[in-house]
Amino acid sequence: MSVSIRTTRRVVLGSLLALAVTTAAPILSRADDTTKKEPRVGLAGYCPVCIIEGKKWMKGSSDHEVTYDGITYRFPGVEQKKMFEANPAKYVPALGGDCVVCYAMAGKRMPGSVKHGAFHGGRLFLFPSNKEKEAFLASPAKFADTDLALKGNCAVCLAMMKKEVPGKAEFTAIHGGFRYLFPSDKERKMFLSDPEKFEDKSLAGTQQASITVSGKTSCAGCEHGVTPLGAPEELGLAVSGPDGSVFVIEDAHKRWPAIYKGRFDGATVRFTGKVLQRRGKISWVQADELTSL
Repeated sequence: MSVSIRTTRRVVLGSLLALAVTTAAPILSRADDTTKKEPRVGLAGYCPVCIIEGKKWMKGSSDHEVTYDGITYRFPGVEQKKMFEANPAKYVPALGGDCVVCYAMAGKRMPGSVKHGAFHGGRLFLFPSNKEKEAFLASPAKFADTDLALKGNCAVCLAMMKKEVPGKAEFTAIHGGFRYLFPSDKERKMFLSDPEKFEDKSLAGTQQASITVSGKTSCAGCEHGVTPLGAPEELGLAVSGPDGSVFVIEDAHKRWPAIYKGRFDGATVRFTGKVLQRRGKISWVQADELTSL
């Protein structure tokens, strides 16, 4: 009898623990579940404080790390970690480590490499190759503020008061790799409490809610005169929505080759994904799912 009671208690406790875990964990949709990713390690594990303060490329440790703006940065010790936490915007690379030249010239978020870095204005800029690095060094003023949101105006002031109020560099916040400036720490803290509420929605690569659209396929290059951001050499797959909007699906030729090959047939498809960039009626989308109907 006592064995039965202990067994029953273990079952009940196990059930309560499972319920507690289930209740505490966020409920994810199918799309969220398949796209959820762990924060990536920034700067290939090198310490951002060592780079900015001492121009030294020193590897950090997983024992001392901080995740900021979705990217995990590592440090060799507690001292560097505390310096970063006190002012992360000072130490993170421009555009979250993506290439400012690629973004300025083509609207593409392309990751830079620690092998092709450059300093300007006390900040670190990374590039995918020496070609982009040389373009930056030839005219740094042209690209240095590529990651500056709203031309330096306060996002909170614009949303709350409909006024363009210039921000100050000492009150900077980073969101989605972009720099947001504020006139005081009050507005900066308001922004950080709910950045999605105030972010500049026009920025390519800004975090957006997923959209689901059903429509007819076509050739992006042939019928609409545009190509994918990440593969401009490809004609691309377009999906025309019921309201006349056109969505160019990034990487469709690799991820959904059968649908891509038959895009000229005007097949009906449905996709779920996030908008990377908009230009008039045309949007470029990073799709999580694409299915034929």
